Amino acid sequence: MKIYFLDVGQGDSIFIEAPNGNQVLIDGGPDNKVLSELADIMPFYDRDIDVVVATHTHADHITGLAEVLKRYDVANIVESGDKNISPIYEEWEETIKEENANYTKAIAGEVIDMGNGTTLTILTPFKSYDGVILKNPHEANITMILQYKSFRALLTGDMEAPLERQLLLNGGDVSADVLKVGHHGSKTSSSEVFLSAVHPKFGFIEVGGGNQYGLPALAILSCLENFGIKYYRTDVDGSIKVLSDGENYKIESR
Repeated sequence: MKIYFLDVGQGDSIFIEAPNGNQVLIDGGPDNKVLSELADIMPFYDRDIDVVVATHTHADHITGLAEVLKRYDVANIVESGDKNISPIYEEWEETIKEENANYTKAIAGEVIDMGNGTTLTILTPFKSYDGVILKNPHEANITMILQYKSFRALLTGDMEAPLERQLLLNGGDVSADVLKVGHHGSKTSSSEVFLSAVHPKFGFIEVGGGNQYGLPALAILSCLENFGIKYYRTDVDGSIKVLSDGENYKIESR
């Protein structure tokens, strides 16, 4: 199994390929750089993606996805269903209609079966946000556990501390070998109690170089170091690949 944490600047984009070749793209970054990233890892003749997931409606996660839907044949689209008032969101929604893919509104407990024992289990959101306009779209963030045999990766999107606490209080199993560090390494995420529960060996921070937010926050980097979590960051290491046979795994940066 392969996981790519793509270098798309100040935004998120993760590409997963199961051993049987099934593919999932989670988020698309703040512009169309995701297209060149996909071109580097997908054969030129491969124009299909099995599942596209939009973790939430912020532009740094969905802007690139609109163009992905125009360039690739996407079979399934998963999102929370909440609404956002912005031109980028409106373009994304219009492109979904034109794609004519199977459409699913995510809710905790649902499983995306990628085949060959590879699954993506949705941990949040806990309730339907269908049609709701949220002041903070992170409340409806899609958080998932990717599992292949005994290997586990926690993919957090922009999950912030309140949702982390709720997930732990609900008894969610967040233990993982690797962690996609929440919200680009912001202080709003990656609380100590949450990191302790996940207990990953490696963390991956998707962030743009010299971004205006000063991310990743030094406090979060220090916290990761205090927990003994070795971290990679796309602004320094570029796109990062994790390969796993279900028992062991290795990490490569491009």
